[in-house]
Amino acid sequence: MQPLDSMMLGCKPSSKIRSRLARPEGYVCISIETRPAKGQTYSAIAGLYRQYELYYVIGDERDIVRLRTNFRREGVYLYHLIPATPQRSRALFLDYVKTANELRDRPQWYNELLSNCTTNVRLHIKHIGSAHPWDWQLLINGFIAERAYEIGAIDTSLPFAELRRLSYIDYRARDADDDPTFSSLIRKGLPGIP
Repeated sequence: MQPLDSMMLGCKPSSKIRSRLARPEGYVCISIETRPAKGQTYSAIAGLYRQYELYYVIGDERDIVRLRTNFRREGVYLYHLIPATPQRSRALFLDYVKTANELRDRPQWYNELLSNCTTNVRLHIKHIGSAHPWDWQLLINGFIAERAYEIGAIDTSLPFAELRRLSYIDYRARDADDDPTFSSLIRKGLPGIP
């Protein structure tokens, strides 16, 4: 298993964070999401009151990213995480899978403030002994990339606004569409990605 490659963020109110690990066959993508009931729409206010189940989608990066970029038209950004060793990547991946399995047996509620995609990512990072102190940016979806930049977890060679602009991958993903080299194409030329 290769080190954790990157982090993707959607910018909708119920933003998702995806962490992928490279395998010889491609990239595994894990998305922490809400599961609205059939016909139910997302509401941040409702997200405070046990209205949505928390669940993890685990799948091929091309499938999960393309759903968000090519069909839902969500804003997706790809950032290279540094440093990520193979050991920590494996531990993080296994912690995600453990939680996904636990949710199958014991469902949990999504909570806009206490158990959202961002706070759950921090919980996984804490489980492998790498969490930084709590910060308000963890409470509100959409600020985690800025926090990662501030603590040096993503490339800091550019001002954050420029890094964010260059890390937007929706057009790349739409152009790559069903190309078998999708993962390489969305990463080509991105800041901090070798």
